[in-house]
Amino acid sequence: MRMRYTAPPRPAGFAGLAAFTVLAAALAAPAAATAQAVGRAMGPEALGFKKSFVVEIRNPSPITLENHAVIIDVAAIRAGVAWDFNTYMYALFEEKGGEYSLVVSQADDLDKDRYHDEIVLVRTLPPSSTTRLVCYWTPERSLPRLITAEKAFAREAWELEGPEAGWESNLAAFKLVRGRIEFYGKLQPGLILKKLPAPETKLQDWGMDVLDAGESAGLGGLVLWDGGTRIPLFGAGAPQPKLTVISPGPIRALVKAEYPALKTGGGDVALTVYYSAFADNAYSRQDVTVVAKPGGAPVVLAPGIQELAGGTLSLDKDKGTLTVWGGGAGKAGEIGLAAIFDPAQFIGLDKAGHGYGAVKLGRYAAGKLTYWVAGAWERGVTAPGVPAAKNWARKAEELAARLRVPVAVEFKER
Repeated sequence: MRMRYTAPPRPAGFAGLAAFTVLAAALAAPAAATAQAVGRAMGPEALGFKKSFVVEIRNPSPITLENHAVIIDVAAIRAGVAWDFNTYMYALFEEKGGEYSLVVSQADDLDKDRYHDEIVLVRTLPPSSTTRLVCYWTPERSLPRLITAEKAFAREAWELEGPEAGWESNLAAFKLVRGRIEFYGKLQPGLILKKLPAPETKLQDWGMDVLDAGESAGLGGLVLWDGGTRIPLFGAGAPQPKLTVISPGPIRALVKAEYPALKTGGGDVALTVYYSAFADNAYSRQDVTVVAKPGGAPVVLAPGIQELAGGTLSLDKDKGTLTVWGGGAGKAGEIGLAAIFDPAQFIGLDKAGHGYGAVKLGRYAAGKLTYWVAGAWERGVTAPGVPAAKNWARKAEELAARLRVPVAVEFKER
């Protein structure tokens, strides 16, 4: 019989608990120091961990997946190798030559029920490789949040009548403005959302706001198609979702948008969108969950991007990209926008209304759609170089190829 795992209470403090003090100090240290500290202690078990299993991450492609975001399903761990796995007291390590290096990760609770649903890490995966990590944990204890380099952040609204939420990595920052997605250009890597509000339309020491979506979808705002009826999920008259910051980082910034029931010819449709940014990556990932009446007419979802002044939309349905390079907001200069999708889900291109293009993807009565958006700024860390328009389209294609690699994660007992 499989027992339901119960999360331990969060500890009030750790003063006087020598084992946890040593553990926190060792895991918070840089990788080299961590390896030495843990190696001298004869393994993570000496730091309070009691159980372990192996995590294998396979890259089946012939390309290097640099800084690849790996999402681990906690339920799969408990169903496979560790029914009592404790997400409040775990750590991932890479073992080499008898020494252990900490692999920084974070556990996220998607529905705020105190049970973590996913573990996230960012890792470069060599071509045609299997990366082997060891996960250690202890069932009955909790570990204090360790100090790590913060490379992702998310927050809710920061000014009246302004954006409803923002999320960022150290390379790119995004904001939700009544269903539209806009983005900030960064002059150098770092987190900037904590510095807002600021006069964003003017150049700051960190960069500036480079996209004003106006009445368009911006950079990935959604349209729902009910048969031949178009239902924009952005704009003043669009349904407003309930927004929740699921995770403020430090590895993945995650915002959840829960839309009220949308009326369609086949009955009500419920949409939940997760917006995420990952450390050392310049894209935003959107995961859309669709719940509709069984047997109802399926709906079509279409993420759109804004047409830019002097720019031209470019669609490559076989490579799964829709891109544009042109003039940005105000005095920002030139910028690039890209939507990335699974070519197998492509239905067609919608260019009707408000000066934007949208890729119509899938037909959903229920299920999940994942797509990605990315932006570039000629003056920022994401600048594609000259010739900008041609390079930007190529960069989007290269990013699309990496994002769609079917990386597999498996768990094995030790």
